[in-house]
Amino acid sequence: MKNSSRALLAVLLLAGFPVLMLVVAGLLIWLEIAAFQHSPFSAGRLGIFVVPVLYVLFSALLTFERTRDDDVGVPVTPEEQPELWATVRELASEVGTRAPDEIYLIPQANAAVYEDTHWLGLRVRRRQMLIGAQLLAGTRVSQLRAILGHELGHFSNRHTRFASATYRGRQTIGRVLNGLHRSAWLLRPVFSAYAAMYFRVSMRVNRERELAADIDSARVAGTAAATTALREAEVLDTAWWLFLNEYASIAWAAGYLPERMTEGYQLLLADGKRTEEFASLRENPPSEPESKYDSHPPTSERIALLEAAPAIPVPPGGERPATDLLRNAMTLLDAVLATGFTEEASSKKKLDWASLIDVGMRNLNQVEALRILRSRGLDDLLDLLDAGRLEDIADPTAPPEAKARAKRELYRPQVHSRLSIVLHAELAKAGAAHWELSWSGPAKLVLAEPYATELDPALDAAIDGDTAPLRALLTPANSGEETPCCD
Repeated sequence: MKNSSRALLAVLLLAGFPVLMLVVAGLLIWLEIAAFQHSPFSAGRLGIFVVPVLYVLFSALLTFERTRDDDVGVPVTPEEQPELWATVRELASEVGTRAPDEIYLIPQANAAVYEDTHWLGLRVRRRQMLIGAQLLAGTRVSQLRAILGHELGHFSNRHTRFASATYRGRQTIGRVLNGLHRSAWLLRPVFSAYAAMYFRVSMRVNRERELAADIDSARVAGTAAATTALREAEVLDTAWWLFLNEYASIAWAAGYLPERMTEGYQLLLADGKRTEEFASLRENPPSEPESKYDSHPPTSERIALLEAAPAIPVPPGGERPATDLLRNAMTLLDAVLATGFTEEASSKKKLDWASLIDVGMRNLNQVEALRILRSRGLDDLLDLLDAGRLEDIADPTAPPEAKARAKRELYRPQVHSRLSIVLHAELAKAGAAHWELSWSGPAKLVLAEPYATELDPALDAAIDGDTAPLRALLTPANSGEETPCCD
């Protein structure tokens, strides 16, 4: 089936889904009226089934033509960012389309274009372009031109005319299926079959459109820029989630966020050891779609098709970082990335990266130490070691063993690990331990002397039943006071 025929079928199927919902709703209303005429009691019993289904169907119908939310990121005007707008307008002219009316920067490693439409794409109100802050922070100008050229190619090929309706249609279909799963599983197979057919057809149309837009990308930015942009997009997305989970949000629970988020993201991308991991991802992009209904072909397929076509040279001047296209780039991108957090982010204090990692790791370590202690004190744990009761310190979920020696060998590494966490929390409170930032991997624990050299041997001796060295090491100088932990 040709792409134009598939596109027409996808639109017809999309338009047919609300018709299907209305037909089913009409039949249910007719059944309810007929039941009421026969017996109000029967109508009441049938209503237990009919009313929830009608609620699901009509709720979905009311959202079918709802426009996208305007809260999509940070808007940038031509006056604020003239070079970015000039680049977009130049690329739009090269692909033969009208430039977008609005540009938004978003906190995602992605770019997209939309036409705000009504009546299933028959009426166009405005055009929007969304550009991910991560793309601007991590690409060269030539690669960003390739990405934007691809998106503008969707405009030139009129791919976006029905995109908004298609997006809302997929959401509507999903809401109907989820709602029927809870309230009317007997009707679910009907809608599931229709949805599967629509998803299959629209997926093929969307994938062919992505390949067509790739051609525009290479035409305006050059083949090498288009292929490296596809590879880099995979790296930027992977790096962002690593950055977000292991760095940017590490002190969230303690009430802090980083001061210069974009700078940290760029430092992670540039780290020597990380670059080896990222290089592997660039060389081996995904060869399978995320799902059978994914709207994008596998990245490796897209790259192979571009490389098989006649090579188009990359225009000069594209080696500078994409941030050069922005005024006050770092401040702007930090503001954009901040919009990716919940509203609670506005109440967080800001810290430099070194302090943030230390505070975040201290908090995580202390929380885990409290979980291990279970309302006990550090001296209580040392008393358990003196009594040889390793099982009372080990993970409670550990499997039991029949022999005492087997228990000791099983519990020894667990006890060592769990006691280390408690001791590190104690030493951090005393100012004798801190965590150092490393973009190459997990934060590094740094212990002051004599703990750096004496803590592990004393802990090993304590696990073997001799807690004296550890008690002596932990006793404050010239004081017989018990050392508290994790208040």
